[in-house]
Amino acid sequence: MREQPGRPWRRHARMPARSTHPDGIAILFTVRLTLDAGASAGPGFGLFSFPGFTASRAAKPLFGTLLATLLAAMPMARPAVAAPVPALAATATLPTAPAPNAATSNGVPAALRIPLAGMALHEAVGIAISRHPDIGRANAVVAQSEAEIAVARSAWYPKLEYGVRPGYGGSFGSGGNDMGARASVGVSQLLYDFGRAASKISAADASLVQRRHELSDTVEQIAYNTASIYIELAASQAVMAAAQRQLETLAVTRDKIGQRVRAGLSVSSDGTMADVAIQRARTEVLRARTRFDVAASRLAELIGVRPGRVAELTRTEDEVRGLGDEGDDIEHTPKVLAAAAAAEAAHARVTLAEAERFPSVSVGVSRSVSTGRANANDDTWIGVAIAGDFSLGGLNRHRIDAARAGQRAAQQALDNERLLARTTLHSAATEAAGAAARTQSYAQMIALLRASRDLYWQEYILNKRTLTDVLNPEREIFLAEQEWIGAVADGMLARIKAHAATGRFVALLREHDSASHP
Repeated sequence: MREQPGRPWRRHARMPARSTHPDGIAILFTVRLTLDAGASAGPGFGLFSFPGFTASRAAKPLFGTLLATLLAAMPMARPAVAAPVPALAATATLPTAPAPNAATSNGVPAALRIPLAGMALHEAVGIAISRHPDIGRANAVVAQSEAEIAVARSAWYPKLEYGVRPGYGGSFGSGGNDMGARASVGVSQLLYDFGRAASKISAADASLVQRRHELSDTVEQIAYNTASIYIELAASQAVMAAAQRQLETLAVTRDKIGQRVRAGLSVSSDGTMADVAIQRARTEVLRARTRFDVAASRLAELIGVRPGRVAELTRTEDEVRGLGDEGDDIEHTPKVLAAAAAAEAAHARVTLAEAERFPSVSVGVSRSVSTGRANANDDTWIGVAIAGDFSLGGLNRHRIDAARAGQRAAQQALDNERLLARTTLHSAATEAAGAAARTQSYAQMIALLRASRDLYWQEYILNKRTLTDVLNPEREIFLAEQEWIGAVADGMLARIKAHAATGRFVALLREHDSASHP
């Protein structure tokens, strides 16, 4: 694309507007992302862009794809494959985007900008789903199943048969052998096959339903994995802030102790002890920063960009709580529905194996001709054909036994998925309750430690406490805050696990996104 006068050079990666999905399962909308300074995205459904990319003057616009929403009950078209997006540098600073303009052009909504700084949970999950290669794989499997249905249904259409046999030979009445060619052409139509074709169609239909539910489960798993990494990033961000608060508080305490040492009210060793505590706090900051960088790198692999920071932990917790309570309907989870469809396909294969014992009945017409001398094989045939086979080794019986064993295995797999879903829901509820109790306990501990810290300083001034008693509460406060952050993160993960186990996580995120951007 050539550069236009007065307009920045950009390269756009455009994706199909629809992707494949089953009835009653979330649908994926792929849209375009644009990263440049002041650029707006082109037309599309729910367009998004990252504003203010200024990591490098030489950097070109960075583009990607985003899952705008996840919609239920919509027919499929073809799988969407997202373009790769290079990760931003860790030092890239992207300011918060201005409010999107509500104006539209030719009925197309204006671009919705998503800032990298403060990216929300549903935004990160949407980007990850839109570009994950496993979604394309699952869509391709669905397309394959659709083609298999067409293959099975083709048995009821007329079939044209033809053949040409050049060579040397003769036949009765030809008066000898000669070089020549024999050609035949015919048309046949299946009339009845004792349920063989119908069973193949039923098995293909059930397999398509199974693949569609597996696609939905793939989306749920990607969303859950992305949410887990996002929460880890938000928690590490909160731990890093707590470590920084500890360092700043100790620095203030060190200044006070220095003043007391200069005034002769404290010994010089107190200053050394404070310096040791400050150095330890700096180590905690570095450790928290490393944890943040690791989580940010993992998230960048999924969404293609590395945010400098994400939404605050409390805001993320409010978003997760806003998704609603955990459901308990395990019969409509994607994995259970996929297993049920697999059981239906196995039943159809049993019917197919039983139908293989009987012949097929068809009607047809054929014509055979030969070159050279008159040939007794040159004729025209119109009539009914009955064709079948019988194996002396019990082939049909073994086919039926194998199909019935597969049916039993599919039923056991269905029961197993129900068991796993119930176990996941119960364990998630237990984890959420335990995390809530820990959160409350650590909050009370933090309040008591802060009150003790102030009291210990007053007693230290009166020479009733040692400096160790003053410095230790700061570290204990940080450790308690760290545990509190971990408990909050565990509670969010437990809630998300329950939503994903019932197959509702993506749909709930979509509803939340629709409420945020009406």
